[in-house]
Amino acid sequence: MGGGGGDGLDESMYDEMFDLLWGRDRGVVPTAVDHAYESIWKRLMMDGADGTSKECRLSDAALATQLGVSRTPVRQALTQLAQDGLVRVDPRRGFWTRIFTVKDIHEIYDLRATLEALALRLAAPALDASALERELDLLHAVRARIAARPVALFLRCDLRLHNLLIHASGNERLIRFLATLRSQHGLFQIRDTAYHARMAATLDDHERILQALVDGRVDDAAVALAAHIAHAKAFVLVDLFGQDEATIHERDATNRPDHAHV
Repeated sequence: MGGGGGDGLDESMYDEMFDLLWGRDRGVVPTAVDHAYESIWKRLMMDGADGTSKECRLSDAALATQLGVSRTPVRQALTQLAQDGLVRVDPRRGFWTRIFTVKDIHEIYDLRATLEALALRLAAPALDASALERELDLLHAVRARIAARPVALFLRCDLRLHNLLIHASGNERLIRFLATLRSQHGLFQIRDTAYHARMAATLDDHERILQALVDGRVDDAAVALAAHIAHAKAFVLVDLFGQDEATIHERDATNRPDHAHV
């Protein structure tokens, strides 16, 4: 496993990503398994940001030596990562990094679009107007610096907005499941953020969502959020998988409920 980290990112950004996604699930005193899980998770994210696309074996012995723990907590952490869809386990050949396919991307983003729209609707009554205004202020700060490609600041803006909406839903199972999906999509989200036009389009989507919530237009906000995640999926498929954008939109239109055959 590598150790780069993407343009404009350092290890502190991965620390923040992990805290935003999984901080609620950690105990006051992390165990050896918690330490191993977090450390391997961050390395997987860094490799995703660097564009690592080859399947690599994850040696529990080597990782245990690197992390200063025994093999048992490392194997338990790798098993959890496999359950979370971040690594692949072969009963005879051990643990391997996971390579995502076009089918995986469709499944991850389609689930996120549906579940995050649900989270937004559940969260709407609990959302504080001042919190929404703070997210708009951060969005405007990112937009003012967009020519400098502020990747870390942009990712912080993105993670904070989605976290705000998801956690305010109050549905612990939904929060946990979406943390797993967002971890999976984090493996390629950081790399796609390097495309300047994608950053600007995402900020526009975020502004539409936030403004609709500020105005009390919850249905419009939910629709805008689902559309935003569909846009993000198309960006990843075009930029990282070489898919044709027109074909993606045609597939999604065909698969919408209003196009289903009876």
